[in-house]
Amino acid sequence: MEVSRGASHVYGIERHTLCLTPVAGDTQRCRFALGTLGITEPSEIHLVDFDSDENSLASIVYKHTCGIRALASTPWDSSQLVVVNNASVDVPVELVRLNNVPEGPMSSRDALEQSVESIAALETPSAEPQLPHAVVCHPSLYNKTAAVVSSSSVRVWEFGAPTATQTHTIWASRNSMDDIEAAAWHPTAAAQLSTADGTCVRSWDL
Repeated sequence: MEVSRGASHVYGIERHTLCLTPVAGDTQRCRFALGTLGITEPSEIHLVDFDSDENSLASIVYKHTCGIRALASTPWDSSQLVVVNNASVDVPVELVRLNNVPEGPMSSRDALEQSVESIAALETPSAEPQLPHAVVCHPSLYNKTAAVVSSSSVRVWEFGAPTATQTHTIWASRNSMDDIEAAAWHPTAAAQLSTADGTCVRSWDL
């Protein structure tokens, strides 16, 4: 639901939402995606388009099988997202595709509900003490890598066709760290990642 207030716009949604990400791989359109938690109803991913020429918002709603705690758009493909699911599923993190995304401005005919397509599952070992709460994709178009963050670890995944491979793990317990809250990639260094825990920010060469 769109609400206009003067020169601004409000995109209203009736379901509980925890996460929002800009669509990083699309340099021609102003788009973002948001995910709903799906506590008492099926979860959704909303792809929202802001048309600056028309000063309007439009969206496509995609059904998802489980609630979404976090998501990140992939720079290498504007139709793909890395999604962190809630605790009630066997696959906590997955790479998904939003199908039938128009290249140009969205219209009312694009608003029909569709389903998310799962591409690859990022399986976390059952011994992992904490479930993931964040995901960060590498900003480079050519580095198909994402860091999945939980309180106890940061797991780095590399995406190939058609699978995802875990390449590195940073353990909080093995590095005298407090609970890991966040992670961020260096904007130009392909193999440098920073993490935040407690009162510390640490940089890692992977």
